[in-house]
Amino acid sequence: MTLRPLTARSYILTVLLWMFVWAVVSAGALAVGAENIWKWQSWEQVHNVLGLRLYSVLSASAVGAALALAGLALQALLRNPLADPYVLGVSGGASLGVILSSLWLTVIAAPLFGFIGALVTVGIIYAVAQRRGRLEPYTLLLTGVIVNAFYAAAIMLVNSLVDPARRGDIAYWMMGSINTFDPQWKIVIIVGALATAACIAFALFAKGFNLVAVGEDTAGALGVRVGRLRVVTLIIASLVTGASVALVGPIGFVGLICPHLLRLAFGPDHRRLVPATFFFGATFLVLADLATRLLEGIGGQTPPVGVLTAMAGVPFFVYLLRARWRKAAELR
Repeated sequence: MTLRPLTARSYILTVLLWMFVWAVVSAGALAVGAENIWKWQSWEQVHNVLGLRLYSVLSASAVGAALALAGLALQALLRNPLADPYVLGVSGGASLGVILSSLWLTVIAAPLFGFIGALVTVGIIYAVAQRRGRLEPYTLLLTGVIVNAFYAAAIMLVNSLVDPARRGDIAYWMMGSINTFDPQWKIVIIVGALATAACIAFALFAKGFNLVAVGEDTAGALGVRVGRLRVVTLIIASLVTGASVALVGPIGFVGLICPHLLRLAFGPDHRRLVPATFFFGATFLVLADLATRLLEGIGGQTPPVGVLTAMAGVPFFVYLLRARWRKAAELR
């Protein structure tokens, strides 16, 4: 893998460019929606709607950045382009933790329980899929499918035991919805801060990610402490995934789509990919949330954003899987 030289000037310009793209898209998302608020006569109505849209934009930005970074890190660490928090069941574990915490604890405790659920899931998957110190790619995916099925059953069990009045809320939340009717600003701040910290950490790990992509033995020979890198990365990915799920529910395939599109456009260098993924993930989910608001103008109801990302992510996953099979067949 040959990487182009990266100067401090080009790195800063790249970050500023992606930041500008995110800012422009976010400003457009504030102005556009199912209703044309600029025709309203009451400033109070405009102010209220803009406040709700600002919450949606910031929530989508924080969650999109967090999930995209988690996907990028898992793909780099596990050397598996199909790795994603949703596909591997990490989001399912976080969802179960958040639901259990919501039954007895305050809302602010949800990110902690989401993190615990995500971290336990990562540990289970890693333990099952590991063979002689190596991670088998297809065993990893199969384990994720099994873990997802278990968590789906566990969540259905919990949902059947709760107050019937809450079942609809849990079912809707599981679709992945950026709910603007009950803003949780404290959790938005937590997710945004964690996503920013994860971006900084993964930027520092970028050289290690590049070397691990060549091979763990090569990375170790060149001074990368692969074991420590693996543990810290998995903890950070679990933390941002758990906090994101606590805020909006499980939103799938953001961590699969965004890193791959950027790799296709800009190559495999994680020094460039980490900041690009941070802002592109934020931009991607802001656009997806905007699409749900525009669909509200057609059908009168706002579909959960997780439905749209799943509809885009499933065919993308199939495409990547078939491409991986073709590549494996060519190497035989």
